[in-house]
Amino acid sequence: MAFRDRAIDGVCVLLGLFALVVSWRATALYGLGIDADGVWKLSAGIHFAHGRGLVTCRDAPLTLWPPLYALTMAALEFARIEVLAGLRVLHLAALAATLALSARLAFVLSGSRWAALATVGSLALSSRVHEFTVQVLSETFFAPLLLGGALAARAWLEQPTRTRWLALIALSALACLQRYVGVALVLTIAGALCVAGPGALATRVTRTAKYAAASLAPLFLWIARNYYLEGAFTGGRDAPHEPAQTIFSDAASTLARWITPDGAPLWIAFVLYALAAALVVRAVLDPARRREWGVSVAVALVFLAFVTGMAAKVRVDRIGDRLLYPALPLLVAIAWASCFRAAQSPRAFAAALLLVIASWGAGLARLAGHYEHWRTDGAGTLHTRLWQEHALTHELRRRPIDGPCWSNAPELVWMLQRVPVRFLPAGGKAWERAGERASESGGTLAWFQENGRPKGSLRELEQRVRATPLATVEDGLLLRLEPEEKR
Repeated sequence: MAFRDRAIDGVCVLLGLFALVVSWRATALYGLGIDADGVWKLSAGIHFAHGRGLVTCRDAPLTLWPPLYALTMAALEFARIEVLAGLRVLHLAALAATLALSARLAFVLSGSRWAALATVGSLALSSRVHEFTVQVLSETFFAPLLLGGALAARAWLEQPTRTRWLALIALSALACLQRYVGVALVLTIAGALCVAGPGALATRVTRTAKYAAASLAPLFLWIARNYYLEGAFTGGRDAPHEPAQTIFSDAASTLARWITPDGAPLWIAFVLYALAAALVVRAVLDPARRREWGVSVAVALVFLAFVTGMAAKVRVDRIGDRLLYPALPLLVAIAWASCFRAAQSPRAFAAALLLVIASWGAGLARLAGHYEHWRTDGAGTLHTRLWQEHALTHELRRRPIDGPCWSNAPELVWMLQRVPVRFLPAGGKAWERAGERASESGGTLAWFQENGRPKGSLRELEQRVRATPLATVEDGLLLRLEPEEKR
């Protein structure tokens, strides 16, 4: 028995190392993938490290997201570590933490090392898990915080100690500072403390209030700062464009894709979720483990409900893998724990192992395609061949420009030049406004094109400033803009 347990633990470690190697090699071409949101956080962190505050590359205060991810980047910059290189290593640490905590949760819920092994393998072979490791996305750090909070709550409820209490508050506060939806974790744990905590009702209510106040205090300070700067708590978000029905449909479709292979009919997802739900309900109703299962399942369900409800109230990205991803490791651990907990007979155990093998095979097939794409094209968005091998990108690497700069890819220009950049959309009116502002300060225009398409509304621009080419680029423009008095 001891040898088998050590062997299972060894396989878990090997699968974890495999996952780390995959994510590391997937970012070998250009480093971590990064989109516009990532550059906003990156620029805010670098500006903060240099004493300019949490201000983005667009010269706007960072308010759409909490500050922890940007402050992590600031710490790397302050330590004189190349930020994206350092973040690449930290993302691997977050992946390792996600795998370890998910395995721990599966083992705690089921008492089975096989459940832990199934969980580690499913996550290590998941392209979705690697997608959030190889890109500059705050979800990478949020997932282990969510898992850590659920495990810390269970540990404190099992044996209350001061150390576990402080760890619970610290993880909850950090989750809120990483993503606004960290509030869902605080609400869930507060409910668990009030309902299942030790002591009389008055004691439980007082303890719950102290926990919530301590966990939310840093976030309250942050949103107070946002309101002072912009008159909005979380960046002044607009109302959603999609109706509630579409939002709920997107959430259901995303969850269905998580549990079925690519191309599988939708009814298979319903059957598998129904089976998993029945096994989970059976586990929750077990008096011996009700507390452990109740907390873990509640954290996952409240998070999913909170994200879906938030998307129905304010405008966010369409609900998909990105918004729901932090719940994925939790759901995987809960699903395999419920499966192996119920697999008491040899026949049921064999069926569970076959299900594990099928799941791993489907995950590996999907991961192989994504891995090949990351290796050959780059890990995502601005760090792909489309942008990194563009002729204008090469010019900006070797030629310093004057700020401010107007561009249809302002985040890329900021990464290359670290000058103030303004977004320039297509259309004569936008170019006219850019010309008016450039006529006061001068600057540069960097316009990216593809396949020799027309290069924007130069006539509207040149009516207000003198535009001098800095480089000859077939698919784009690089112009110095000079005010009227210098014409």
